[in-house]
Amino acid sequence: MTTKLKKDLLILFSILAGYLLLTFLLYYTEQGREGSSINTLAEAFWYSVVTLTTVGYGDYTPVTGVGRLIGFLFLIGSVGVLGYLISQLTNQVSQFLEKKRLGLLGTKFENHILIIGWDRFAKEVVSEVIHSGKQVAIITNNKNEIDLIHEAYSSKDVFVLFTDYSNLDAFEKANINRSATVFVNFPDDTDMLIYVLNLKKRYPDLNYIVSLNNPSLKETFMTAGVRYVISKTEIASRLVASYMFEPDVALFAESMMTTALEGEDYDLLEYQVIAQNPYVGQDYLDAFIDLKIKHDCILVGINKSQKDGQRLLIKNPSKGVTIAADDYLLMICNGESKKKIKELFRVSEGRILDKNTTNVVK
Repeated sequence: MTTKLKKDLLILFSILAGYLLLTFLLYYTEQGREGSSINTLAEAFWYSVVTLTTVGYGDYTPVTGVGRLIGFLFLIGSVGVLGYLISQLTNQVSQFLEKKRLGLLGTKFENHILIIGWDRFAKEVVSEVIHSGKQVAIITNNKNEIDLIHEAYSSKDVFVLFTDYSNLDAFEKANINRSATVFVNFPDDTDMLIYVLNLKKRYPDLNYIVSLNNPSLKETFMTAGVRYVISKTEIASRLVASYMFEPDVALFAESMMTTALEGEDYDLLEYQVIAQNPYVGQDYLDAFIDLKIKHDCILVGINKSQKDGQRLLIKNPSKGVTIAADDYLLMICNGESKKKIKELFRVSEGRILDKNTTNVVK
């Protein structure tokens, strides 16, 4: 039992004892007095309760000097009781709202993207992810960022948790075990490598993604068990080079990396093929023609499940590839076509990474 709890219990016991003593004394001084309406202990308790709660029915009143003095003490006490109750209620509500603001009440998000480390780069990633209809949980150790994140995103799309990065127990509040992907986003590659190794000891079965400043560490992170390692400098350098001698290709590639929001925007999308998909059992080329004519979408690849547990990504396959359930189709659609494909395929865009599956590119 803590010292504070002991102190609170002592105060509560003292108040209760004082209340019982005054009520009994009221009964003792009022019983049998001429004109007194308080002649039983029950009536004394009733008077004390309605007085302390500020109800004041007036059906019982003390007539003796001592009784009136006790009644006065009850009146003064009612102000204290009311003030105490209001302050406690206000304090509890404030604590609840603060815990909710800091994410300490947890989230029920599942198959969401978990981002550890918040900065401008992470903000751009989150914006793209939620535009694709996915939920995001953010873990940050910077309390000043909490309100800014809440202002920027809806609580339906984004959950934010304030905690120290070393407090891995707190990560359960972000439902880390139910997340689809964990993106570790630290400014220093070395710190990030050490952190990922420690994180994988606690959560070994999760899909990890990192974005590096130094591309030479890519193999090191892959060896450490990181599923996807992206180099910021490699992506930027390729785009810059492409702008130098193929500017239209660069513009097209850059637009493909953003989510199509408006009708004229284009996006490279990935959709799962379920058993109810109208293209199940069809040849890839036939589906290519049908999707282009009817829905203005261009098939560019297919990801097929293999017997050995691997997934084979076939880019722009020729005739003879049959679409089957559990395949994933890659296609270019604009914002308007994207809505139609979602209804036609009965699934949302994207593929939740399988922790036990390896991707092979053909």
